[in-house]
Formats: sequence, structure tokens, C-alpha cells
Amino acid sequence: MVVMSTLTVTPTTPDNAVLAFVREHTASGAHVQIVATEPYMTPAEAAEALNASRTFVMSKIRDGSIRSTRRGNRHRIPVAEVERFRAESIRQIAGDAAADVEAELFGQL
Repeated sequence: MVVMSTLTVTPTTPDNAVLAFVREHTASGAHVQIVATEPYMTPAEAAEALNASRTFVMSKIRDGSIRSTRRGNRHRIPVAEVERFRAESIRQIAGDAAADVEAELFGQL
């Protein structure tokens, strides 16, 4: 019988907790495997984070503006991708607003 135990490590997990887990299991002869995974969001979670609708997020996935992977028939979006899309959207909005202000102040060229 194989017994597995798991320790989920987040950025706030104390280093000594990770080290204690590894020491405890290797001392008993167990093998320890460390695997890094990227956090993902569902389209609904991404929509909430972006203050948008799920339909909007799905349209951005379809047009390639938001990168996602599929697990079965479900889309999963890396958290970093949601953050990238948000930052890009803010830059675009700021650029558009600056162009509008410039045109208002100096007239269209």
C-alpha cells in the first residue's frame, strides 16, 4: 500500500514548515517530490477579477486576447494571464484617454 501525504505551499507558507515536512518524510525512508504548479482561474473567477461578465471573458478567450488551457471541456486561465490582460487593458484605456485629451486641447491633426 502506498501512502501519500501532501503539503500545499503558497507564498505565505513559512520555509521551516516546508523543511520540516521534507525532513520528516525522508527520515522515514519516503521519497519526496516537489512540483510547482501555476494557479488557474475559471472564466467566472476571471470575470469577477476583471469586473466583467463571463461572456466577455469567453469572447476574449475565443479571439485569443486571453490565453487559456482546457481541462476536459473546461477553460482554465492562468492567474498571471488575467493580470497581464488587466494591465494591458488599463494601458489601452489610458492611451485612448490621452489621445482624446490631446485632440480636445490641440485639435485633431
